[in-house]
Order: sequence, then C-alpha cells, then structure tokens
Amino acid sequence: LLYTIKFELMLTRFLLTTCLVLLVDSQRFPVDLPKPWYDEGQLHNISNLTLPDFDMETLKKLLEEVMVGDQSPCMTKLYSLLTNFQSTDPVKALESLYFADAAGKPGSGLLSGNSIMVGDYDQCMSMKNSSAGYYDSCVITASALLGGRYPIIIQWSGCLPLECRVGNASDVETEIYNLVNKYLGKALYLIPGKATRSCSAAMTWDVGAIIAATVLSLFALLVLIGTLWYCFEPVIKSFFKVPPEDTKLLVQNDEAENLYEDAITQNGGPDESDQIKPAAVGNGVGKTGAVDVSPDDSSCSARVGRFFKCFALQKTLAMLTSTDTKPGQILCINGIRVLSINWVVLGHTYFLMSYFSADPFYAMTLIKRRNFHLVYNGLPSVDSFFTLSGFLVAYLLLKQLKRGMNPLMWVAYYIHRYVRLTVRYVMVILVEGFLYRLWMEGPFINWASTEESFCKDYWWANILYVNNFFPKMADKVCIGQSWYLSNDMQMYLIAPVFIVLLFKKPLGGMITNVSAIIASMIVSAVLTYHYNLGPSTVSDINAGDEFYILYNKPYVRITPYLVGIIGGWILWRYGQKMTGAVLRLATWKKVLIATPLWLATAAIQYAVVFGLYDDIIHFVTEQKTASMVDSISYQMLARFTWGTALTVQILLCQCGLGGFINSLLSWKGWLVLARLTYAVYLLHFGMLYFMLYETRHAFYFTPDYNVALIYLGILMMSYLAATVLFVTVEQPVALLESLGYRKPQK
Repeated sequence: LLYTIKFELMLTRFLLTTCLVLLVDSQRFPVDLPKPWYDEGQLHNISNLTLPDFDMETLKKLLEEVMVGDQSPCMTKLYSLLTNFQSTDPVKALESLYFADAAGKPGSGLLSGNSIMVGDYDQCMSMKNSSAGYYDSCVITASALLGGRYPIIIQWSGCLPLECRVGNASDVETEIYNLVNKYLGKALYLIPGKATRSCSAAMTWDVGAIIAATVLSLFALLVLIGTLWYCFEPVIKSFFKVPPEDTKLLVQNDEAENLYEDAITQNGGPDESDQIKPAAVGNGVGKTGAVDVSPDDSSCSARVGRFFKCFALQKTLAMLTSTDTKPGQILCINGIRVLSINWVVLGHTYFLMSYFSADPFYAMTLIKRRNFHLVYNGLPSVDSFFTLSGFLVAYLLLKQLKRGMNPLMWVAYYIHRYVRLTVRYVMVILVEGFLYRLWMEGPFINWASTEESFCKDYWWANILYVNNFFPKMADKVCIGQSWYLSNDMQMYLIAPVFIVLLFKKPLGGMITNVSAIIASMIVSAVLTYHYNLGPSTVSDINAGDEFYILYNKPYVRITPYLVGIIGGWILWRYGQKMTGAVLRLATWKKVLIATPLWLATAAIQYAVVFGLYDDIIHFVTEQKTASMVDSISYQMLARFTWGTALTVQILLCQCGLGGFINSLLSWKGWLVLARLTYAVYLLHFGMLYFMLYETRHAFYFTPDYNVALIYLGILMMSYLAATVLFVTVEQPVALLESLGYRKPQK
C-alpha cells in the first residue's frame, strides 16, 4: 500500500507537469479548445515550472512550511498522518495509509477538464470511528483560474479528521491556498475566499421532518383503509346494517380532470361534459347526468364510506389508466404535453450532470453539433406549457361563461385551483425539504442540506406562489424548478380579465390582449438593454442575473400565455365553423391549405431553437455575448413566435387539418402519461439530485449512450414516482373535492 500511494503521487506529478507543458504550445495541444482557455503571455515560461517531487519527505517539508504560520490542531493532525506512513505502530501506519488512499486524486482526462477528484467515500466512512480518531467524508469545492483567465471549479472529496471540521478551518484553507498558488499560481490560481466545504452529517429528526413524516404516514394510512374498504365494502355494510346505496359519484372516469386546470395539471381533454363546474355551486344545476341518491345516502356510515373510497387504489388506478374520450376533446394537447415534459427532463439532465462531469470540455464538441441545440437551447419547452395553459383556461372558461356567471363560480375558480395544485406541491416540499437527506448516503449528500435550508426558510413563498420574487436570490429557491408554478398561478389569477373581455367585447378584448403582448415584449427589450443581457440564459455571461431579472418574471413570460388565450377564444368562437368548412373540402384542398401552414410554423419553431447557434458558439468558445440588437430581437420575439406557431398547430389539429401529426399527438396512450406530467415536473429534479448527490464517481458526456441511459432512467423513475403521487394524493384530493358538488335530484 505504501508503494502504491507513492506511485499515485509520482503519477500525479507527471500528469500535472505534462498538462501544464502542453498548455504552452497550442500547436501541440490535442484538443480544439477556445483561445481564452489559456494565455500564452502568462504561460510562456510554464515549461520551466518546477513542481516539487511528491515523495513523503517533500510533502512533510511542504506541510512544515505551512505550519510555520499555522499551528492549528488540523494542520498538526495532517502533519502527523504524513509522518506516520513508516511508523512502527501498525495502527498509526494503517491509519495514514487509509487516509491517503481514500482521498481524491487527479484522475485521467485532465486535458478534458476533469477537475473532480472523488475519493473513496465508503472506505472513508469505514474508518469514521477508527481507534486512531474520528474521520468524516468531506467535499471541498474551490474556484480557480486556469492559465490566469479561464474559470474552473475544482471539487475534491476525501477523509478529513475531526480536527479539520472544527475551529477556524478557514485559516487552514488560506495556508493551503498560499502553498498551491506559490508553486502552481502561474498555471492554476486558486481564488481565495471562494472555497466551500461540506462534510457528511447525520440527519436529525427536527420538527419539520416529524411533521413531514406524519403527513406522509397519514396519507398512506388513508390509502390502506380506503383500499381495504373498497375490497370489503359488502361485509362492512352488512355489519353496520347499511341498505344498498344506489348512488354514483358526480364525476366519473375523468374525475381528476378539471375545468380550470392548466396544460400541465389537466388530466384529460377540455370536454366539460363530466367536469366539476363552479357554476354548480351557485345554481345547483349539474351537468354530469342524473345523480340518484338513496334515502340513506346522507347517513354517517355512507359518508364515511364515500370518504375512504376516495383513497382506494382500485378507483384511483382505474382513473389513471382510463383512455375513454368524448367528442370535442382537444386530444392533440395530450401528446404535446408529454413530449414537452420529456424535453424539459432531458435538458435538466444535461444541465445538472454538468456539475459532476469529468469531461466538461467535451461539451464544447457537443455544442458544435447543431442537433444538440435541441437540448442546449431547449428553453421553448416551457413556453409550450405557458401557451397550452392559456389556451385551455380561455377555451374552458369561455364555455362556462356562456352558461352564466355568479359570484360563487369565481370563488370556486380560484379556491379549486389553489387546492388542487398546492396539496401535491406541499407533499413534494415536505419530502425534498425535510426528509430527503434521511434516505441519502454519498460524498455529496451535504449539498442536499442547501435546498433543505432554503425550504425551511422560504416554504411560505412557494405555497403563496411568489417564489419568483422572494427570495431575491434566484439560487436560494426551494424546489428550483417551481418558478414556473408561481408564474402560471400569477397568470391564472389575472386571466379572467382578458377572457371576460373577449367574451363580452371581442374587439376590446382582442385589443387588450394584443396590447398586453406588446407591453410584455417591450419590457423584455428594456430590461435586456438596461442590464446588458444576452439573448438567452444559455448564451449570457450574466446568466444568473438574467434568470432573476428576466427569465422567471411573469411580465416577461406571459407573452405565450396571452397568445394561448387568443387561440382558445378562436377555437371557442369559430371552432365548429372551421371544422365544418374543412369537412366540406376535397382532400387535395386540405393538403394545399395545411402544408404551407405546417411548414411555416415548423420553420418558426426551428428558428427559435436553432437560431442562436452562431451566437452560442461564439459565447462558448470566445466568451462573447451576442450584439445588443440580436439580444433584444430574440428576447422580444422568441416567446411570442413560439407560442403563435404552437397555437396555430393546435387549431390545425382540432379543425381537421392535422393529418398524421394529429393522429400521432392524439394517440390515446398519451392520455395516461399526460395525467402524470404535473407530478413529473415536480419530481424529476429530486430524482436527479438523488442520483447526483449519492454518486461515487464523476459522469461522462461521452458517449451519448451513457447520457441516454441516465436520462431514460431518470424519466422512468420520475413517471413511477408521479404515479405514486397521483394515486395516493392527487386523485384522492380530486375525489374528495367532488363530494362537495354532490346534489340530490328532486
């Protein structure tokens, strides 16, 4: 073991020396890297750089040099570990060997940007309470400048003694920084004050964790009781002498469907024939067919039975897997929703893997592949959901308005929406914010404590749907992707203003909607110019600022939502006329009309996704943001044009000009997956975190097959977890809510 450690240290020295020398001569550099990656002016003497021989004596001398200014317990312990390699005491010698062997070391792929040095976490934890002392797995993340210019992140994990976890450890890091910068500063400069250290710590059962576990246990118990009740209902009724109940729930197969659910949360098509309607609250008129209620329907045992059966797996699973449809449903939206959420998960998989990548420079090769920009610039996938949300809310609310309005309808409009979204949202916050770390074990699990602390501090901003404004730091949000939910809720709150105007005064409503769209585009342009932002977060040096200033704000993202509202109004007002006119056309006329429209909308969508190709290449290779004219143009037009193209495509499908595309998007199998898209959106980040925080090694972007396996695994696990959330929380809450709309017929 001792000779192995020495060989690792010698090999590390050789690799570092070779890599640094190669940086001098770009002609001999084997990878096509961007110019700013190195600076010949600062590295022209790098070949003469002398690295210390990494034998034990030299390492001890280096630590002695550090200890001249630092006699802390941490440095004393580290010094003793290195001096004990050849100790005659077998316990001390073995302790030193385990310590060195479990530490992270530079690995292969240094020229590919591999700056992740992951130690042996399990070996480290095996010596956590060794006879020689207490050790723990820690991760140190440092910011550095490679070649004096190119910023990189160095991550090191390994064992640290207890002495290095307590006291003023920052002084130790300062001394080590000074040592590294003294010998390697010309090529690799560690930026002081930019290091973070996190060590594994046992998760304690605080009040939040106890409350979260209690809530989850309560739902699990209700599901168990409801399932058993459903199985043994005849026996239970016989025992309590309850007459047979000649009733049925107000809402049938698509009970989870909601008139006012958005594109992500709606579980079926927008056919209102079996929906829960707020109007029924005010006037007692049901639209779901006869409800025959027996005399004993209001008895205590009957009410208890209906309550528990809402949680029965037999019922909730049947509703999830039902593919029954009705005339008039916009079935193509199901396919669009599923494909869009899969697109979102794909982009987030690449994004989060980049933090744990052993070949980040290979990403530069990926970015040069034009087809990869479907992933790298996949941001329009979110605009698809905004468009669908506005479309469905407008289409369904307009149908309701035609039947009449009353104050209770509007109360139900808001309360129903809040309850249906928030219950499952809170369940995810409880798990990720209070219970997540109980189930994790790995070198990076302490990173999970970061989001945990955010959820404990800012959970209120999530359930009030204002976390795109509070906290003011975009990187301190509980449930990182939840900014979309806040935007969508805020747009939903003001949507009736635009929709009612379209219903009562079509011309005035259209002017109001168009004016709001133009105002949103102008705001995007002004903010882009004022803060000197790029065309997109994927091609902006100030991506963090752009995210908080522009990307997650409703007054910027509302553009496709308003376009969707106009599309829903068009379908409500002219849908039957358009469909009738298309049915009377000959086939060749349908093709003649549909082909140019499909090609035009597809070309627009292609331009939105791939139009930034050259700007992104310049940004990645030369760190140059696009011109202000390009940035303003893209920020103003991208969301509007994407939403417009998608709206036209939906109208084409619905009026009979969709052809094979409509057949594909309207496949009944999408209906089951579409019911899970909201839960998948909530859960997929957690699935990625779970994998990454527990990983024992860095990930590789190459070959593509590796990422494909990870992506498909995350996607399938997200759908599986979404299924559990649907049948245990989402659908039971929907059924409980439907009980409030039961009305006996006279």
